[in-house]
Amino acid sequence: MESLSTNPNPTLPTPDAPEQDAAVRTRLLHAAVHVFDRKGYAGASVREVAEMAGVTKPAVYYHFGSKEGLLVAILEQAKREVETAIDRAVARPGTARDRILALCEDVYGLFGQNVPIARVAHAVFLGPPDGAPPFDVTVFERRFRGALERIASDDTAGGEFGDVLPRDVALAVMGILEGCNQRQLHPAFEPVGTGGLRRLINLLFDGAVNAPRTQGEDRP
Repeated sequence: MESLSTNPNPTLPTPDAPEQDAAVRTRLLHAAVHVFDRKGYAGASVREVAEMAGVTKPAVYYHFGSKEGLLVAILEQAKREVETAIDRAVARPGTARDRILALCEDVYGLFGQNVPIARVAHAVFLGPPDGAPPFDVTVFERRFRGALERIASDDTAGGEFGDVLPRDVALAVMGILEGCNQRQLHPAFEPVGTGGLRRLINLLFDGAVNAPRTQGEDRP
C-alpha cells in the first residue's frame, strides 16, 4: 500500500471518475495529511482539504462523514501498515535478534515515509484531550510491544537473551526505536538511519546476552 505522505504535490486535477470513486478517497487522504500537517488538525477546514484534492466539500462528507472521520481513516491506514510489518516479522524465520532487528527497521522506515502523519498524530493526541477524535492511539504501542515480547520469548530464540524478561527486552527496544523515530520529526535533527538503529539495538542485545540472571523477587 502506498504511503499517504509520499505524494509530492497533493494539489491534483479533478479526476474524470465520479466522486465516489476510490481514487477520490485516496486524493482526499493525501490532501488531508498535507493540510493537517501544515495548519494543524484543529486549524484545518474541510473546505481546504476538498480544494486541495480538487473535489467538492460533499465528497469529503460522502467518504468520511467529517474532519474527524478523515483523521481516523488516515490513522487506520497507518495501523494496517504497521500491523502488516508486525505480522511479517513474527512469521519470519531466523533468530530472535534478526527478527526484532528486521521489525524495527520496517517500522522505522514506515515512520520515515509517514512523518507528516506522525506529526499530526503527536500534536492531536498529546494535546488537549477534547480535541482528539475517537481513535485508540495506544493500539500502535500495544501491537508492537506484544510482537516484541512474542519474538523474545519464542522457542526459536533458544535462550538468546539469557534470563532477561521478554517484557524488558520489548520495552528497551521500544525506547531505542522511539528515540530514533523522534529524530525524524524535524529536519533540524540529524536522523540516525537504519544503520544507526541497527547498531544501537545490537548494543542492547549484546548487553542482554551478558546480563546477570534476574533475581526471583524482581519478577512480576
